[in-house]
Amino acid sequence: MVLVLLFLLIRLPLLIFGLPTTLSELHHVLLGERLHQGFMLYQDVYDTTGPLSAAVYWLLDMVAPRSYLAHRLLATFLIGYQAFLLNFIFNRNQVHPYRSYVPALLYLLFGSIFFELDVLSQLLLGHTFVILAVSSLTAISKEASNAGRLFKAGFMLGLAALCYLPLVWFLVLGFFAVIYFASGAFRSTLLMLTGFVFPYTVVFTYFLYQNALGPFLELGLTWSWQFTFSFGMPLGQVFTVAALPLGVLGLALLSLPLVTLGANYQARFLQFMLIWIIVVALVLISGHDASVKGLILLLPLLSYFGIFLFSWGGNRFWIAELLFLVVVAGVIAVRYNPLGVVYTALKIEPERVQVQDLPKYRQIEGQRLLVLGPDLNYYQHNSLGSPYLRWDLARPFFGRLSHYEALFTILQDLRQDPPAYIVDQQNLMPELQYKLPLVFQRYEKVGNGPFYRRVR
Repeated sequence: MVLVLLFLLIRLPLLIFGLPTTLSELHHVLLGERLHQGFMLYQDVYDTTGPLSAAVYWLLDMVAPRSYLAHRLLATFLIGYQAFLLNFIFNRNQVHPYRSYVPALLYLLFGSIFFELDVLSQLLLGHTFVILAVSSLTAISKEASNAGRLFKAGFMLGLAALCYLPLVWFLVLGFFAVIYFASGAFRSTLLMLTGFVFPYTVVFTYFLYQNALGPFLELGLTWSWQFTFSFGMPLGQVFTVAALPLGVLGLALLSLPLVTLGANYQARFLQFMLIWIIVVALVLISGHDASVKGLILLLPLLSYFGIFLFSWGGNRFWIAELLFLVVVAGVIAVRYNPLGVVYTALKIEPERVQVQDLPKYRQIEGQRLLVLGPDLNYYQHNSLGSPYLRWDLARPFFGRLSHYEALFTILQDLRQDPPAYIVDQQNLMPELQYKLPLVFQRYEKVGNGPFYRRVR
């Protein structure tokens, strides 16, 4: 109970009263709202969000429309659930020399280090299923009941990949778990793969019957392997925020030669966690969002290896206590930015990933928009009025207006249900009005700004 209260005291004040909306949260809310209106993912909304994550955003919009607090509270619950589930796995399997709640404490502490970790991201949703899969994989014995556990582990990994596709790399971790903790490796591997494929079969069937299998294959699966990155903050600032957890993890790894592991299982689990580090690196390389949210993948590693760093015994126990107080102070300083001096000193620019509530974004409110450009801020007081939620996915059409196929796609997307306003950041409207008059001649320019209003 004390651990839960400490977690809530660190997390909730900023969560409820002082946390600005992030662009990621605005993106998730817009997607859930569009799906709640009855539009089909990938076919009517051009986006690469995993289908299971999109279903969560749709459900949240149905329960609490446009509620950023609902997203943040669910993210807080998932962080807490992951922490205690992982701690339970460690204690159940006795992977450390002694049982404790230190792994959960480290998980909750570093899971609150920066406001971007309060976002209900695809990675956070998928990571929950990864921890559930690890719970099944590491509890395997030589009994016949292993079949159900292995299928469940594969099924959870399939759900994780449906939330965030790069998490498919955790299948590699599953293969090594079968080698370390299961008997009959070939049969066990087939059971795990069968469980993994099952949720994908269901999703394939659903999109097939919705005549959206092609868009799902293109945006939901193929696009994720282009290895392109989008940086909210510069990479240097991301590493600055991650310096404290990375430093603790590095010190913990350096302390491994001083650790004495008892049972044979503990040694195998250590090898399992070392392979986990490699898998995390593969997921980060395959992901497209190079942001602080990637620290979620490091939390299990910090929980497992961190306990070795804080295991000073005898007359030197004060070293661990002092080090822990330094870590807590660092986490609170990075999270709360006291007096506004921490981010300035570290040259961190959080406004790069936050919604900017400027007067120009309030000129239109409560309308359905199409923004021809990458600035999502225009949507904060409006709703999405077209399939073009992400500009990087819309650019292949609006950037090739000399191609018939691109013009035909735009015409089909906007002809039946055109938005009330168009925000032209790219100065494309004159050419669009000339080449697609059936849709864009309905709009007239409003003042000297980028706004065009539909008049007929």
